[in-house]
Amino acid sequence: MQRRITALAAVSAAALALTLIGCSSDTGGGGEASGPNGFGDCELPGEAGSIQLDPIVDGQLSVVTVLPNPGWWNGTTPENLTDGFEMCMLADIAHRAGLEKMSIKVLSWDQYISGSFTDYDLGAVVTSITEERKAIFTFSDPYYTSNRSVTVQKGSKFDETNIREAKIGTIQSTTNSKWLTDVLKPTQDLALFSDGPEMFAALAAGQVDAIVTDTETALTQSKPYADQLEILGQWKADDDWGMVMPLDTPNVGAVNEALAAMKSDGTLAALSKKYLEPLFGIDPASIRFLDAP
Repeated sequence: MQRRITALAAVSAAALALTLIGCSSDTGGGGEASGPNGFGDCELPGEAGSIQLDPIVDGQLSVVTVLPNPGWWNGTTPENLTDGFEMCMLADIAHRAGLEKMSIKVLSWDQYISGSFTDYDLGAVVTSITEERKAIFTFSDPYYTSNRSVTVQKGSKFDETNIREAKIGTIQSTTNSKWLTDVLKPTQDLALFSDGPEMFAALAAGQVDAIVTDTETALTQSKPYADQLEILGQWKADDDWGMVMPLDTPNVGAVNEALAAMKSDGTLAALSKKYLEPLFGIDPASIRFLDAP
């Protein structure tokens, strides 16, 4: 049996209630982030040993993610990761569990979302919590809630009245692709991408007419094309994002305990202020809401 860290204190409360990133299609390796113990430059404000985890490797939190994902994970390989909202959230959970280090493995999006890789303790890739995915993962309580946006070229003929007629791109195997198929029902086949940068480059090049993704991803991925692209608006989605764990994990209760504590002690708010406000540039809630299709 793996070593367990004795809990010194318990906390409770509801966790903070963010879908998809510009994720790479390449499978990366594993390793420790820069800085002491693989925690990069993350501040670790929690009380060490205040929760109990049963990690697969004694003294270590084994983490999976998908890169690139700036703001959430700042870096492109495990070795040059420095910090970010999700990275530092997981690092602080490891610290609160009294674990000595964090090891990070980078997966492709398809490998990650299929649940085929299970040799880890905790993962975070701004992943929407859905009933279908609960058959693959054990989810934490939500830590962020996002909406669904549509991005077009400036001067586009498409708006909310005729967006169904557009050639729409989105990330494959996501809640957005499902929503497009089931709810918006565009007249043209979807253009499915495995990677956000490729998707927004295609929009800038005129290969698709519009991109539908979560609002936060649109704000970050469209930045290199600020003179070409604009966010037309967003639909209310109330899309909760959670950390993922293997189905047989013994750790979900402790993770949710840490998450609740991070909300109540201001850790999540501080991470948002440090990493997300500069990343987005504007309050995502200020973007115009579109009528439900």
